[in-house]
Amino acid sequence: MGVRRLACLGVAWLLVAWAPARADAPASSAVVAGKARFEFLTPSLVRLEYAPSGRFVDAPTAVVQQRDWPPVAVRRTQRDGWLVIHTDAMTLRYRTGSGPFTADNLEVTWRGPGGRESHWHPGEVDRRNLGGLTYSLDDLRGTNLPAHGDGTESPVGIVIPGIEVHLQPAKPGLLSRSGWAWIDDSRTPLWNTRTQWIEPRPDAHGQDGYLFTYDHDYARVLRDYARLCGAIPMVPRYVFGPWITDFNFEYFPGTAEAARPAFRRYGQQALQTEVSRLREAGIPFDTLVLDFAWHNYGWDGGYDWSPLIPQPQAFIDWLHARGIRLALNDHPGYANTRESILSFSDSHAPQVLEDLGRPQPPEPGFDLDISGGWRFAPDPRDQGLDNRWYAPGFDDRGWKPIRTDLAWQEQGWPDYQGPAWYRTTVRLPDRLPPHLYLYLGEVARDYRLFVDGREVPHSHVQWPRRLTTADLAPYAKGGRSIVVALRVEPGKRGGGLLRGPVALRDVPPPGRIWFDLADRHQADVFMRDLHRPLMRQGVDLWWVDGGSGAADMPGLNPQLWTNKVFYDDAQQTTGERAFILGRYGDWGSQRYPGFFTGDTWSEWPVLAYEVAFTARGGNVAVPYISHDIGGFHGGRIDFDLYARWIEFGTFSPLLRMHSAHANPREGNLRMPWVYGERGVALMRKYFTLRERLVPYLYSQAWIAHRDTLPILRPLYLAYPQLEEAYRHPHEYFFGESMLVAPVLDPDGEVAIYLPPGTWIDFFTGKRYVGGHRFSARYAVDEIPVFVREGAIVPEQEAGAYSDAAPLDPLVVSVYGRGQGRFELYEDDGHSLAYEHGDYAITPLEHVTGPDGAQRLVIGPARGRFAGQLPARGYELRIHAAVKPREITVEGRAVDDWRWDAATATATLRLPRHAVREPLTVGW
Repeated sequence: MGVRRLACLGVAWLLVAWAPARADAPASSAVVAGKARFEFLTPSLVRLEYAPSGRFVDAPTAVVQQRDWPPVAVRRTQRDGWLVIHTDAMTLRYRTGSGPFTADNLEVTWRGPGGRESHWHPGEVDRRNLGGLTYSLDDLRGTNLPAHGDGTESPVGIVIPGIEVHLQPAKPGLLSRSGWAWIDDSRTPLWNTRTQWIEPRPDAHGQDGYLFTYDHDYARVLRDYARLCGAIPMVPRYVFGPWITDFNFEYFPGTAEAARPAFRRYGQQALQTEVSRLREAGIPFDTLVLDFAWHNYGWDGGYDWSPLIPQPQAFIDWLHARGIRLALNDHPGYANTRESILSFSDSHAPQVLEDLGRPQPPEPGFDLDISGGWRFAPDPRDQGLDNRWYAPGFDDRGWKPIRTDLAWQEQGWPDYQGPAWYRTTVRLPDRLPPHLYLYLGEVARDYRLFVDGREVPHSHVQWPRRLTTADLAPYAKGGRSIVVALRVEPGKRGGGLLRGPVALRDVPPPGRIWFDLADRHQADVFMRDLHRPLMRQGVDLWWVDGGSGAADMPGLNPQLWTNKVFYDDAQQTTGERAFILGRYGDWGSQRYPGFFTGDTWSEWPVLAYEVAFTARGGNVAVPYISHDIGGFHGGRIDFDLYARWIEFGTFSPLLRMHSAHANPREGNLRMPWVYGERGVALMRKYFTLRERLVPYLYSQAWIAHRDTLPILRPLYLAYPQLEEAYRHPHEYFFGESMLVAPVLDPDGEVAIYLPPGTWIDFFTGKRYVGGHRFSARYAVDEIPVFVREGAIVPEQEAGAYSDAAPLDPLVVSVYGRGQGRFELYEDDGHSLAYEHGDYAITPLEHVTGPDGAQRLVIGPARGRFAGQLPARGYELRIHAAVKPREITVEGRAVDDWRWDAATATATLRLPRHAVREPLTVGW
């Protein structure tokens, strides 16, 4: 098969999510007025398009996918130079021939909140929008949190350290108390059906946007958005189990740091010991995530396993045998840097360069190692420049010898943080090449270079790529010696020369290997040569780390497209559902779950902000948000904060432990044994609870896919007309039935608002009348969780991981009196067969009669899927105010049930029953 044909086949995986619908808009729904076109997708959703060229866009874009909508009846009139268009839900007025849309020539009116007439004009700022998401929460700390804690505002003034990415405020979300939302798609690249790839818009100055109008029907606008821009896919079932992250450090082969005993100990065997220790402590979890050190060359890029994992296949097999998935960190690109995505020393580099059509880097003909013989002196009074410490005649015999592969802090100056000097004398051979490049592999922070007393310019590269060079040929003569001196400022990683090479060579460094994933060929090479071999080896998912993505096309959100490339390729390579951890890429991000929020600080205010931030994720249809549980920056944090973060993580979309402190120097400071037995007991309690709740969570995932309703829901999504629902950004519904109010203060005190109705404490069974606030204090291992009266919560028995055993028995908890209904969703948990209807829904209905008699009806399962149980047992837990007088199964009284007065719970085990036959329990 030819190379060209291979390349064409190789990009087929990128087409998974792009099956463009019919491009022609229904004639009755579109009105053209010169260079303006108004398409009514629904009576309350309109596309507003102005094309200076007169050529309108009917192709999908990188954000908008659906172009085929049912006809909408519209009525149009023309009066006094104004075009007026009516639907059953809105009226649009445009001054014909007046050019691009402005506040003066375009107005849309509709019946908004409270039945009042609402108005919208282009450029309008919505002060009542309920908030969207930012790209990340990197460097979030108490000092840059927004002043108001209403849950809608963005952090202020954050710049991601090192790459200088300024975090922009969140764009408005879809939900607003004003009853409208606006999506601007004017610059987004188009999908070319002929080339099967995106391309820039030809009309760069056009206008193309979507106005959603509604009253308080928040659920409708979420559904309309998903229809326009793509649904939330079903995620693999295992992602709802707990995650553990480790290996947060860099590994560079041949460096002094890599040779240390701590590095040799903190490898494959240490990870297996850690996993085994969790298992032996009865702490379940599903996914192990490895940060940088799984591969060589740190930030400089590598896809070879580091020597810390000497037997990667055996390691992957060992994890899989224990039901544990493996995720690997990857950095496809960083804004504002010259980062190399792939090191030239990596074994994949020759093939990648060949496939990219780039030449192999030339080998140096002259290579002189000058890493030895250096001397060092601190300069606390900064007198070295004035006293010419760089001059050839300066007497440096009092200076101390120093290595060029370790910070000076590790060589006798542990506390020194000021400027310092390095000097060496290099004897040059008689014959020198035309160019003589000084290579310095990494110098801490800024430095000035001098040769024989003259300052020499050198390259400057922004972190994380560290190699710098200078051409010394103009300053060197064959057969003579030169004095090389450096004045160095200390950096965060230490001071001085931190690693090699330190050498003189006759060729410059070969630049960098990087990829523009907006280029179809480069995207295919990137995934085919570097990622697919690892996934075929058994890697389950990618953590798409980095800053701003790795795609460059006008109008394209690079993070969105980077997420798409990873997500689609993973799905195509495995033939199964994909999941990634990527950063937020704006509109369309819901198609490529999930979203991790980056490196925050371990502080109480940050935890509080994460709670509100996660709850508003559904405002932009992003249900799968993952925080570093415990915070990233911060060593061994107080146990109270550690506990509260775990508790919130248990009742959040994803429970993933991670920090900067998971490395050879400190060990993993998010492991429970750091806090002794109470830490182990706490993690066991909440990780086990998380595993038990997987059937409930997985059913909520189906609702997110089907209805675009998030797992974490702000109170106003359920009670849009209740004023009190907008005042509690740190409370949320956890799925349909549960309300959570995490503890966010060291004293354990929480002010809680319960909406109208009766609520039952999830843990104790205590009953509360809703519609008011109250305060309570919770012990360090407790979290306020409440269940609606009458609700049904399905669970599974605890295991070592979420799919450790079939869902047999199904644990069904029924809370109090009243009415309740739940639809248990099941499928095989991993394949794409659900897209073709291979799944089952089991209805569960709880009814309370006028006489107080209650019954639970487990309906027959509707639908089929591979591996479906033909029958299963049930464990029924009745959370009642008083002990039931009698329990019946299919009308017959049973005696083998028990009553726990402390929790007011009756428990009944039911024998296996055919899933396609109804089952009724009464009490």
